[in-house]
Amino acid sequence: MKLIPDLKQQIEGVIGTTLDEYEITMYEWMQSIENLSGLDENKRSFIRSKPGERELDFAAKSYISSDLNMVSLHHGERIFFKVGINEQENTVVCWGCNAASLTIETRRLIELLIISNERLSPINVINQHSDTDKRLSSLGVWLQEQIKAYRTGSHKPLPDPYTAFSDFQEEKIIFLLQGETPDSQRVDSKVLNKLLESYFGEEITLIPLGEQEWIFMGNEEIVTGEADDDTAEARKDSLHAFCLGLYELVASEFAGVFHLSASLPCIPKEVLVQTASLLQESMQLGRSFHVTQHIHLPWNLQLEQLVASISEQQRIRFIQETGKGTLIFNDSETIATLETFFGLDCNVSETAKRLFIHRNTLVYRLDKIKQEIGYDVRHFKSAMIVQLLLLMYKVTKKS
Repeated sequence: MKLIPDLKQQIEGVIGTTLDEYEITMYEWMQSIENLSGLDENKRSFIRSKPGERELDFAAKSYISSDLNMVSLHHGERIFFKVGINEQENTVVCWGCNAASLTIETRRLIELLIISNERLSPINVINQHSDTDKRLSSLGVWLQEQIKAYRTGSHKPLPDPYTAFSDFQEEKIIFLLQGETPDSQRVDSKVLNKLLESYFGEEITLIPLGEQEWIFMGNEEIVTGEADDDTAEARKDSLHAFCLGLYELVASEFAGVFHLSASLPCIPKEVLVQTASLLQESMQLGRSFHVTQHIHLPWNLQLEQLVASISEQQRIRFIQETGKGTLIFNDSETIATLETFFGLDCNVSETAKRLFIHRNTLVYRLDKIKQEIGYDVRHFKSAMIVQLLLLMYKVTKKS
């Protein structure tokens, strides 16, 4: 979408370089202001004033860091100028260039040209949001703060304005999605919301939690409705299968790498902060211990949580005293064999099928592991020791 080409060409002539055009979500622009407006490079940046008022210098109003109508932001090696919005897509359009190509005076001149251009009326980003979008965006900011507070032993209950969401009062399964996407292909929250609604078959409450991170909820009947029987394990298996399908959908629709976690059924109004914190922790554990996996469910990571809580010094001591030949953990084939074997409850036949190898080939591999490390993982006690060694080796190797 091209905006005011005459002005763009005029500015490019002044600065002697090309202005690149970007379109980001309003939430991302709001978050950028929150994160960057306190930097020295942005403290002299103008903001849009209300009609009839003069432009305010940032230095004269330090509290204005939360104002959403700043015209420019200096981020890294680039400066971005907000020049308009796409009302249909609920996005902000920016022009960007290398910061080294601009003096402070030139940057202010560009800001004033954008502000004074008659075809761009002052934009109040908040007013462009629907009431629901506003509340969900502010809820995301509040939730981030409360997750930090919860980890230090103190957090606030969900404020009344947010408890009005019907999803928060009913039993739901809460999901956390994280994405690592190129800047030019960042996932738009509105597009993601539509995709999720098509998969769930119902309206979804999508809470932007951070840059390329979202919390959303689904009814248990939709997620685990196809469980083989009404047991906790069956529902967990059904939820895992649902997450696999959801992950495949998101990964095929958007560029980048994605990770997904989910909770057991709960009432968000009562445990939203605690559950969001648990899902983030599970995501971190899963990505640390199982780098090739993308689904990280809390009940599958209890041993990893225990290992992560052990100090590095104690982990190294355990490896030195218990481990023999831990260098085999550097072999990807050995790692894949052990993880699949443990994941299938040490079942030799099922592991061979999963790895697409002959049963005798798997037995040979397990015998080789026994010979090199001194433990036969076909026995429970040895399997537990080797699993602990493997987990400790992974996290210690990274630290």
